[in-house]
Formats: sequence, C-alpha cells, structure tokens
Amino acid sequence: MCAVRDNDERVVTLKIYDDEYIFISLNLYPYNPGHLMIIPNRHVASFLELTREEIIHINRTIQGIQLLLDDLYSPKGYNIGINQGIIAGASIEHLHIHIVPRYGAELGYIDIVGKTRIVVEGLDSVKQKLTENIHNFLNKEFYESF
Repeated sequence: MCAVRDNDERVVTLKIYDDEYIFISLNLYPYNPGHLMIIPNRHVASFLELTREEIIHINRTIQGIQLLLDDLYSPKGYNIGINQGIIAGASIEHLHIHIVPRYGAELGYIDIVGKTRIVVEGLDSVKQKLTENIHNFLNKEFYESF
C-alpha cells in the first residue's frame, strides 16, 4: 500500500483520491464495480493505531464514497469492512477499509459452475468515472459539514 501511496512506478496504481490523511484506490481484483479501499497515509497495521482525527476523517470519507457510488452506480447495499491480520484475511500489513457496493443478483451461472468472475465494467472505466466525480463528494466543504 505504501508503494501505491508513493506512486511507485513498479506497482499498478488505481488511486483515485488522496489528501493529508488518506488515499483511495480501486481494488485490483474487485468483487463489483466501485469496490474501493480507503487507506491511511500513515503506515499503520491496526485500527487501534489510528488517531482520533484519522478515525473521524476515514468515517466521513466512507459516507462520501457511499454518496458517490449511490450517484454513479445505485447499489442496493454495501459491505464495509476491515480484514486486520493474516488470520482475518489481510494480505497486506497496512490497514485498509474495503467498501464493496452490492447490487443484488450478482452471482450467475458462470460464477458458480465455471468458477469464473464476470467483470461487468473494466477498471479503467470505473476509475475514470470515479476520478471525474469524486471531488464533487469529497471536498473541504463536505468534511467541514460534519
């Protein structure tokens, strides 16, 4: 995650937003279009390491991302969560919060029988839409209106 934060040319970056506390990236292997991760800029491995300001900022960002995804994709629900620690499914030792929009009938015949995921919208298209619209939802006024 630090390599993504630092725009390291050796890694694929799907970053769509950053500010003093966090950056936001699309998940390279999304469950659904709009599957994002909010990542603290500061390298922390545990939620317990976050400062009060970081917690407030991250939670406000989650709200803004939901507004953005509601506007662009109209999901029917969300999974929002943290996998902290290898045993919990964390593959990276840098805290990150997943936001997964859910649309309803997502599993089809090919997903179940063929054990193959269908990508209904490519990452480049999703990244472009989100990047073009994110500042309408995450801006100084939004954070200060809390």
